Amino acid sequence: MRLVTNKKFSKEEFDKRLRFKTEPVKKINAKMQDVALDLVAAMYKLNAIGLAANQVGLKVRLCVLDPASLTGKRMPIVMFNPEFVEHGEEMYESPEVCLSLPELGIQVPRFRNVVVKFLGIDGKEYIIKDDNSLLASVIQHEIDHLDGILMIDRLREEFPISYKNPNVEGE
Repeated sequence: MRLVTNKKFSKEEFDKRLRFKTEPVKKINAKMQDVALDLVAAMYKLNAIGLAANQVGLKVRLCVLDPASLTGKRMPIVMFNPEFVEHGEEMYESPEVCLSLPELGIQVPRFRNVVVKFLGIDGKEYIIKDDNSLLASVIQHEIDHLDGILMIDRLREEFPISYKNPNVEGE
């Protein structure tokens, strides 16, 4: 299955693709496992540390992440149906970039501590509790994508944003 495409999207199509809330995965079968593995491969091909299914046009609640890849190690995490169980009150400014908004780097307010539960590629439930690391920021960023939220939506102050994406026509 080819997930990453050279298809050109109109500005309207691009925005819609990133703005819908994804649907929970009902059953993790071999087909969904293949989709997850393709998403992991696409993430590495794009030199990213996270990728949400709707970034590649899929409407399923699935994201993959691997902040450890920044150190040269590969430790991918596949998250089907991730949801926050809890988060701390303390916030911090997380420096972030996004494949969907290339050439834009901003400081995004994020919770310092999060607890998230999800189903792994094996269909078992897992819980990750993370305090004050890149993993917490990446989890929040990717779950935001699954909820149709972009990092620019989290900004506390408005400022003009312009970006150029080679897959979006009319930019």
